[in-house]
Amino acid sequence: MQNVELIKQYKKLVQLIDDTDTSTDGDLELQGHWGKYLCVLASGFLENAISAVYSDFVSQAASAHVIQYTQKNLDKIQNPKSDKFIAVASQFKKSWGTELKNHFDEHPENKQAIDSIITNRHLVAHGKTTSISVHRVRDYLEKSVKIIEFIEGQCANQI
Repeated sequence: MQNVELIKQYKKLVQLIDDTDTSTDGDLELQGHWGKYLCVLASGFLENAISAVYSDFVSQAASAHVIQYTQKNLDKIQNPKSDKFIAVASQFKKSWGTELKNHFDEHPENKQAIDSIITNRHLVAHGKTTSISVHRVRDYLEKSVKIIEFIEGQCANQI
């Protein structure tokens, strides 16, 4: 990842994941609650990532008015599942959306990771039962970063 704020947020999230064993002292119920909490944070990370990557691109490629308009619209994105990532990429350049969809087709585990973070976040937020764990959040987060880096690569090739 290239965006400094995303890197900070990612490192903070990974540190929380790493600290979970110590913080819960082996209490499985408490670890389950930590998994839910970390899933919500991972969801926020995805929202921030989609906004930050495209905002960085626009800030290097457009005028101040276009930057302001685009950032306001990107900041409105909530709970971005993989189809939202594809839709946003397509809005910038149709081929980007197609390339991202193809990437998801070639790496379905990355698509599933993003979709699972958002689905589990909804379950947590609405008090539903979920089997999300700290281990799964870590796995999903690592796979999600691969998608963020893919999108950054698309944007970098256009500047």
